[in-house]
Amino acid sequence: MRILSSILLSAVIALGISGPVLADASGVAKGVDPEASALLDNQTRTLVVGGDIFLGDVIKTGPKGLVQILFADNTKLVIGPNSSLIIEDYLVRNDGSAGKLAINMLGGTFRFITGDSPKGAYEIITPSGTIGVRGTAFDAFVDELGIPHVLMFLGTTLLKSYGGDSEVLTGLCQMGEITDEAAEIVGNSSDFTGEDREELKRWFKYALNQSSLLREFWLGHALECTRKPPEDGGPVSILSDQGTGNGCPEGQYPDGEGGCGYPG
Repeated sequence: MRILSSILLSAVIALGISGPVLADASGVAKGVDPEASALLDNQTRTLVVGGDIFLGDVIKTGPKGLVQILFADNTKLVIGPNSSLIIEDYLVRNDGSAGKLAINMLGGTFRFITGDSPKGAYEIITPSGTIGVRGTAFDAFVDELGIPHVLMFLGTTLLKSYGGDSEVLTGLCQMGEITDEAAEIVGNSSDFTGEDREELKRWFKYALNQSSLLREFWLGHALECTRKPPEDGGPVSILSDQGTGNGCPEGQYPDGEGGCGYPG
């Protein structure tokens, strides 16, 4: 059935039929460490490098698990140790962009970097609220109470609690969180000290050390958020010394409307 779906999807793209089509395979696992699995239709499979990620997959990792996923629209997603996430929806258009990409961060450690799709295509669900994105790169940690903590690197996110309260989060190293009652801007991670700073490092492990990630999942200024204060509030490249890798000039990012712009 999945082979047939792939054939039909290829045929639709080849014929240039307009509008979105539902892709069976949502993305591909570019990097996998042990203790990572996916549950689909009551069947569990061990994830491996090069393996497909499917719509409806419930992805879980163990204490040493790590999954790095690249979607068809170049969106990048990291699922860290002791984490779980559901691929809720993925609608791909005939130009390769996403008509919709919805993921449900159930708990654990994540990194999310938007791809080439319009900003309205992305929906990130958490136990206590939603995260709306625009040309965005951030790390998230969903704690045992279901509260997501977000650490920004680039762009803008809209944090919205199920209680209706919302906040806009923007700027390098700015932090926010969502409870059932409210969304809150916590402050800049560089200002955290003592036990609070140690907690920060536990939540956002890839802002402390990116060595376990493939280079295409690195973020150029992420380490500034846990190791030193940001140098300034100006534009930043979201990737390492490989450049932005997104078709835009250095320091700029797709604006979700076919052009490029500076963050914020």
